[in-house]
Amino acid sequence: MTGSRRNRITGMGELQLAVVDALIELGEGTVYDVLDQFPEGERPRYNTVMTVLRALEEKGLAQHRTQERAFVFRPTAEAYRVREGVLRDVVDRVFGGSPTRLMATLLSADAVTPEVLDELRGLIDAQEVSDDAR
Repeated sequence: MTGSRRNRITGMGELQLAVVDALIELGEGTVYDVLDQFPEGERPRYNTVMTVLRALEEKGLAQHRTQERAFVFRPTAEAYRVREGVLRDVVDRVFGGSPTRLMATLLSADAVTPEVLDELRGLIDAQEVSDDAR
């Protein structure tokens, strides 16, 4: 990951991540559309979401167009890589760059059920097939 992209993605707060997720879910939408993605009792204020969307634009994670008198926002290709960038940052900072340490910690969590283990095995198998195809 390049330094400039890494700097844009790291340091994102919980609200920024939630707004990116909402925008990805929508594909595109106005501030009101993004607000509707939040649960009723947890909706931030209109101005707060607008500020977050403008900050995401500055980070290269969103773009907007004007439709009548409203801004319509959409995620950029980089927005779809946000989780990957955040996770990479966590692995680097918290687990010393070791995905193995991350997985060992996750596997020791109480929430790992046999069904989750089956899903993880399937993901690992699919990754191995994908790596073999390269």
